[in-house]
Amino acid sequence: MSSKNSDFETILKEDGVLTFTNVGYSMYPLIEQHKDILTIVPLEREPKRYDVVLYKDKEHHYVLHRILKVKKDKIILAGDHNHFKDKPIQREEILGILKSIHKADGRVIEMEKEKKPFFKVHFFYLKAFGYLLVRVSKRIFHKHEKAK
Repeated sequence: MSSKNSDFETILKEDGVLTFTNVGYSMYPLIEQHKDILTIVPLEREPKRYDVVLYKDKEHHYVLHRILKVKKDKIILAGDHNHFKDKPIQREEILGILKSIHKADGRVIEMEKEKKPFFKVHFFYLKAFGYLLVRVSKRIFHKHEKAK
């Protein structure tokens, strides 16, 4: 999920909370584009695996993705629906953390109470492998068809 329209940093600094609806499918099915209302708050602790955090990428897009791994000098993230990782970021690049999701059907997901998304994170690697396998298979099949 990314956006380029607002100055989210200013809102978080001044109000201490940021509420918006997202654009993009990278966090589907947890977050549905233009349907769910997201609440972001400043991160006041060390980031940890499974947190969903907001940061700004090198192209100045705001990105809300899940932490796959926290290393000493970098943080590895990816969207739940993506088959690729984001470029690693530094702790200082995190603007806030997803506190809650207000779903279109009226449910509210409090992220601190959400079960650890073990399968979402570990399925990421399986999805990435599957995507690579499909691409390689298509190339081999295409070369085989051209040779006929």
